[in-house]
Amino acid sequence: MKEINMFFIIIQILVCVECSNILASDSIKKADIMNENISEKPMMVFEEQNYDFGKIYIGDIVKHGFKFKNSGYGELIIKNVKSSCGCTAALVSKSNLLKDEEGEVQIKFNPGRYVGKVTKSVTVNSNDLQKPSYKLTITGEVIEEVSINPKHINFGIIRKGDSCTRTIEVKTIPELKTEIKKVESPNPYIVTAQIKSKVNSSYNYQVTISKYDYIGKFSGMVFVYTSSSKQERIDIPFSGEVIGDVTIYPQIVSFGNIRKNQNVSRTVILNFVNKDIKIEKIEANPGIIHYTVSELNNNSKKIDVKLGNDITIGKITGSLTIYTNSTIQPVIDIPINGEIKG
Repeated sequence: MKEINMFFIIIQILVCVECSNILASDSIKKADIMNENISEKPMMVFEEQNYDFGKIYIGDIVKHGFKFKNSGYGELIIKNVKSSCGCTAALVSKSNLLKDEEGEVQIKFNPGRYVGKVTKSVTVNSNDLQKPSYKLTITGEVIEEVSINPKHINFGIIRKGDSCTRTIEVKTIPELKTEIKKVESPNPYIVTAQIKSKVNSSYNYQVTISKYDYIGKFSGMVFVYTSSSKQERIDIPFSGEVIGDVTIYPQIVSFGNIRKNQNVSRTVILNFVNKDIKIEKIEANPGIIHYTVSELNNNSKKIDVKLGNDITIGKITGSLTIYTNSTIQPVIDIPINGEIKG
């Protein structure tokens, strides 16, 4: 009986030893797997992710390098660097970094037409599984050495033969001692004149448009020349519209692409700025274009334009000619276009 008990005791001891060996083996394998995973993982770490370049003047270009390090054990691969509008970014180091190797992403910002507080961002993408994307941000304030108010001159609506004047203010920074050399426009209908002498680094100019020969919308530029090396010339766009005794909308009748015998009409609205103006006659060219005139109100008429059934397949090229008793607009031509499909 004692021999049997001793046998079972020996068996139990052997089983326990074997289980311990298995558990120890599993622990070693798990540790190896963890070490292997750690050894394969890269880690991208930046010294800083935000940079404030402070105050810069228009015309300056600021650069800053964001340094980073591969703090992991695997090879770090920079896939790409993407920047927002207004700045450029580039990887100025190699794209594949081993453990503890360092790299740099350089951001260049050109303020261009930006003024005031500015924030731009850059995204760096890598094979870092824990944080595959890093967002880098630059901030600052862009200052104009010479500022213009308004930045766009709107003359609005002007009757043909009339003139219109707008005032612009040009300001400089006193300590920079910037001078305004001249203000002019290449447009022959635009005249500029300084209306006040320099007061507290502020200049005032009148910009006048007069004797414009055409009816319709117009646009152009006024140039401000300065002694600044960063803003030698500042462009001020201007726009407006000259009208006569009658305004037309739309100024072109387009039927687009339509099928033959398709019943389609277009409408033209005539607004009489001068109430004494009358329509003497209307001609449609070619004759397959038909029209009807009706009253909208005391100052407006409506012309409905249709195509006749005998119009042929192909391009539509024609016009509606309106004759009036206006000395400014005795003849008004409204082009008509489109295409007839089979």
